[in-house]
Amino acid sequence: MKSIRSDYEAEWKEIARFCQPARSRFMNADTNKTARRARNAKLYDEYAIGSYRTLANGMTSGLSSPSRPWKKLSTFDDALMDEPEVRFWLSEVDRRMDAFFAKTNFYGAAKTGYHELGLFGTEACVMTEHAQLGMVCHPLTAGEYWISMSDAMVPDTLYRRCPMTARQAVQSFGNSVSQVVRNAYDRSDKEYLVDVFQAIEPNPDWQPGNPFSRRFRSVYWDEKDQADTVLRVSGYHDQPFWAPRWDLTGSDCYGYSPAMEGLASIRELQMQNKRENEAIDAIVKPEKVTKPGLKLTGQPGNIVSAADVDKDSVMVPYQMPWQALEQIANKIGRLYQKIDATSYADLFMAITNMQGIQPRNIEEIAARNEEKLTQLGPTIERVNNEKLAVAIDRVFGIMSRGNLLPPVPQSMMGESEIKVEFVSILTQMQRMVGLGQIERTASFVGNLAGVFPEAADKLNTDEMIDEYADRAGTPPKLIRTNEEVLKLRQTRAQQQNQQRMAEMMPAVQQGADTARLLSETDVNGQPMLDTLLGAG
Repeated sequence: MKSIRSDYEAEWKEIARFCQPARSRFMNADTNKTARRARNAKLYDEYAIGSYRTLANGMTSGLSSPSRPWKKLSTFDDALMDEPEVRFWLSEVDRRMDAFFAKTNFYGAAKTGYHELGLFGTEACVMTEHAQLGMVCHPLTAGEYWISMSDAMVPDTLYRRCPMTARQAVQSFGNSVSQVVRNAYDRSDKEYLVDVFQAIEPNPDWQPGNPFSRRFRSVYWDEKDQADTVLRVSGYHDQPFWAPRWDLTGSDCYGYSPAMEGLASIRELQMQNKRENEAIDAIVKPEKVTKPGLKLTGQPGNIVSAADVDKDSVMVPYQMPWQALEQIANKIGRLYQKIDATSYADLFMAITNMQGIQPRNIEEIAARNEEKLTQLGPTIERVNNEKLAVAIDRVFGIMSRGNLLPPVPQSMMGESEIKVEFVSILTQMQRMVGLGQIERTASFVGNLAGVFPEAADKLNTDEMIDEYADRAGTPPKLIRTNEEVLKLRQTRAQQQNQQRMAEMMPAVQQGADTARLLSETDVNGQPMLDTLLGAG
């Protein structure tokens, strides 16, 4: 695992240097140190930092924002979804899971992860159960962890550095700590750094169905402990970490990132800014040739006293042309555009950075966003599958074991798996590309039915509404089931029949009164009604 990761480390360090100096940690000694942030002093332009911050913020708001729904639970059996109790149970579970996520540091860890994903191509976070908070997320930075993939080509093994102070180690592992750590703790050197590592991997002895068996095995050990012992061996029922990749090449374990693709422009940006500063200095303080013994300070307003000095005594051998600054500035502007393009910052700032006086109506903006969002499609799907789905499974398992979920309806007792649909902004914008087709079809049939009324018979409006609501991520509670719609239509038909009968009653009553009057009228000794009927 170390040899596989070593090929990426040099590139990660360079990306961290230019795009986020505070990130990356390859040694336990880097913990709580500011040496990485001190590299900010060597930067000439921080534009790349802002671009990748925009990417992280955009993905946070677009994929897993706490301010709007980003997931929806359902069943694989469509017939079950037509039962009100099942839909209400799933909606309540979804609501409680949202509250659980909000109570933890999940959203902060997710944002940190999106930043790591855009910079280094891979991110990782460990989710551990907590007695008070329910769950605590430990986001990791590049250099802190190693991952390995299963035969399904998804990460299922993670080794990580988790350096602790002597106080933290004693609190976590008690008497299992080494004698060196115990001595440091006893002499009140509680900030003594302990090189603790953790291994999380599939448990080869897992027994499905056994509540005491764990699907994943966890092992903690002290790297400097000379004894062949471990600090703790435990396990997890669910995969306790996520490790998504931005994109992959073949069967690579680690992903590649937008920052890797834009590293050439990021490097050149620093060089061009350095040249721009040098050009400004050459214009403001040009190199001068003077007579021997004449010293110029170069300070504005300073007077240098010297004997026998004329205007030709001081000569500037090369005058920097002012056009050079313009050329360098234009080059820097093009580099800004390249960095925004590779970091997708132009996508998330599409409206703000829209140039010219073009019409900014909703249709145009939607069309532009749909066009650009297709570039993020594979990454969104990978984040949904390798990150958010893992987090949902982990939280559902923790809440289920803690009796934090409502009782399962009787009709779902045989259902072994719940379907998760992602309804975040970016996911929905990907799926809403198909909404335009539905809207255009409905508009076309509606216009056609104005001339040919029978054309409306071709359109299945119930299925159209269900498909539209599904693509738009409409909450299930807002759409009636087929049974509810059938009952509603039957009730409406009965009411309409009763209304027609009520409208017909005056005419029926009038006919009955007329018949009674004719039967009571005497014509030549016979009722008029009989006379009329006989005449007919």
